[in-house]
Amino acid sequence: MGRVKIAKKSTFIDMTAMSDVTVLLLTFFMLTSTFLQKEPTTVVTPASVSEEKVQETNFVQVLVSPEGKVWLTMNNDTSAAYGNENMRKALLEKAASIYNETHANKVNFTEAQKETFAKLGSFGVPMAQMGDFLNMANEPEGLTKMDNWLSGEDGNPNHVTGIPISWNSNEDRPTEFQIWMKAMRQTDNSALADKIKDGTGVAIKADQNTAFDIVHMVMDNLQTIHMNKFTLLTALKAQE
Repeated sequence: MGRVKIAKKSTFIDMTAMSDVTVLLLTFFMLTSTFLQKEPTTVVTPASVSEEKVQETNFVQVLVSPEGKVWLTMNNDTSAAYGNENMRKALLEKAASIYNETHANKVNFTEAQKETFAKLGSFGVPMAQMGDFLNMANEPEGLTKMDNWLSGEDGNPNHVTGIPISWNSNEDRPTEFQIWMKAMRQTDNSALADKIKDGTGVAIKADQNTAFDIVHMVMDNLQTIHMNKFTLLTALKAQE
């Protein structure tokens, strides 16, 4: 008696529909996610039990390293009038204007330099070196060189990283840190200006090993220019 052949069934599975869903989900998360901006230094914030949420837009972050270096980040809303790039260009112009009022060596920036600054996340070099810093964007591997300058890893002893700051109680002769903060306070974005005024728009992010005197100096600089309200960023303390 002959053997009965069993018909083989196809194992092919049409994955077209699943692929379409995967691409749609990936696109959704890419468009709705907020990506963390690269910072010049890694900071481990101290722990606390505060659960107050930090502003996601319309805020100024003051990043302080354990060595006392200071960098700034300004993040606005994404409306057509107050987009980040437009506001950063206006910030650079305003800071340069305030700087020139109190310094003999004036600074001026080209449109190309302003465009480069508008695309920066964090920034922090002395105003006198800002032009050279921004010009790096046109060099080969310019963005990498700029990151290395900000982090102090470019090996050039003439390149200073961090916004100059010192103990200062004279508002008529502001430090460069105070100049930048004054410029941010004078922003045309009323939403950001209101947040800075009520204190929720200014956040100090310092490493847990940063000496208190350094953080105190930052706060003293803010208070000298009548910015008495600000937030200290911390990590959520684990339950014991």
